[in-house]
Amino acid sequence: MNTSYRRILGMGKGSRRGQATTVGLAVFALIVLFTLWQVWQWFFCRIEIEPGMVGILIAKMGKDLPPGEIIAPDSSYKGIRMLPLAEGRHFFDPIIWDWEIHPMIEIPNKHLGVCLRFYGKDFSDEELRAGKVIAEEGEKGLQREVKMPGRYRVNKYAEAVEIHPAVEIPAGFVGVVTWFGGTDKPLASGAAPDLPAPRPATASGPAPEYANASEFLVEPGRKGVSREVLTPGVHYLNPYVTKVTLMDCRSQRFELAGNDALLFPSSDAFDMTVLMTVEWAIDPARAPEIFVRIGELDADPEKNEILQKVLIPAIRGFGRIEGSKYTALDYISGNSRQAFQNTLFEKIKDTCEPKGILIKSVLINDIEPPQEIATPIREREIAKEELNRNKTQLLQAQAEQSLARSEEMVKLERERVAASTKNKVKIIDATNQRKVALINQDRRLQMEATFLEASRREAEAILSRGQAEADVVLLKAEAEAKAIEKSIAAFKTADNAAYFEFVSRVAPAMHSIFANTEGVFGRIFQGIVTPRRDDKGGN
Repeated sequence: MNTSYRRILGMGKGSRRGQATTVGLAVFALIVLFTLWQVWQWFFCRIEIEPGMVGILIAKMGKDLPPGEIIAPDSSYKGIRMLPLAEGRHFFDPIIWDWEIHPMIEIPNKHLGVCLRFYGKDFSDEELRAGKVIAEEGEKGLQREVKMPGRYRVNKYAEAVEIHPAVEIPAGFVGVVTWFGGTDKPLASGAAPDLPAPRPATASGPAPEYANASEFLVEPGRKGVSREVLTPGVHYLNPYVTKVTLMDCRSQRFELAGNDALLFPSSDAFDMTVLMTVEWAIDPARAPEIFVRIGELDADPEKNEILQKVLIPAIRGFGRIEGSKYTALDYISGNSRQAFQNTLFEKIKDTCEPKGILIKSVLINDIEPPQEIATPIREREIAKEELNRNKTQLLQAQAEQSLARSEEMVKLERERVAASTKNKVKIIDATNQRKVALINQDRRLQMEATFLEASRREAEAILSRGQAEADVVLLKAEAEAKAIEKSIAAFKTADNAAYFEFVSRVAPAMHSIFANTEGVFGRIFQGIVTPRRDDKGGN
């Protein structure tokens, strides 16, 4: 029984070791497969698209494309995919996919991109007969919308981008737009709904010649010249759809001189030559109408259709008509020149403004009459001018003489006033000095009086002080005399009093005396040592 148990245990251990080996091999296989998959993805499926580049995917598997299609409609078809890959890192199976890397389309500043789509529905025969050239949504062909300046990811198999310069309208100009893309359907009769009503004739001038501008201009979506103008700035318009013609709206000057001078006969049959300058400009709002009805502007007057068709015929026509109303003498010596200039300006203005041409001014620079009448008339005029000049000189001399007389009188009056002023100044100075001297003398007199009074009071004070001092001395002497008198009376004799006074003054300073009693000094103190007897016999 123990043997059988051991066999069963051995079989169980072997089975567990086999299972562990199988699991280990499976894990190892998975790691190897994962590593191989990563290597496959990194080295064979990885697509690196650098900045400024774009990737295009091409499917190798799927259904064939329908006839005429070059872009796969969806993921079930093989062929070129519509959406390009952006910059970055992408992973695609090279067995299923192929790819190409191309640079992005970069449109510089003040440029635009025109797109030509290679896929979509073709135009119908009816649309082609109607003149349609612009593709709509889902159609193949030229696209109406343009790409602005920037960088774009474009699938070169789906569409092509052509770069063209943008339309730049400088200051003082407008752009007239001619549309190539659109229908050829005739325009409706009558004015467009948003066009202003025709201006009726007024007292200031006739009505515009082109009252119904919609007969010559078109609405958006139709071929022809648009009635809307482009203002100064940069405009991004499709060059395959539109053409922009610049119209100069600045003031321009046209000189009629030399061979272009205005020639006409006067009313008395003399040939007159007029040199003049006309300043004009076109109305910016009516530039499309002028472009259609008259033509383009050109720097060369011979090619400028506005000058040749409108302005020059009006100037010459009205110049001959109005100029022939005056005689040659009127142009030389009269005021007819200004009247002729004003009338010609009004006539030309009334003729050109209805056509959209603004007349700013008409200036007659010179009028040249025939020499056979100009010379005597000019000499007569010169004589008149000489006479007027002499009269003017005479008046000027008289005025100068009167001015000199007035200046001399003014000078004399100025000197008289100066002398009188000087005299008055001296009188005033003397008066002021006298007043000042009197004031100073009064002040000194008052000061001296004050000093005298002070001296008098000081003398009185001195006298009073001396009298007081004398009285004090006298009183003191009297007091001392009375004291001495009383002392003498007390000591009965003057000698005793004097002796006492002497002793009272000397005794405090004396301690001992060494002297001969027989001498003079000893005899002074003899009475102190030996008692004296008075006259009555007492000690």
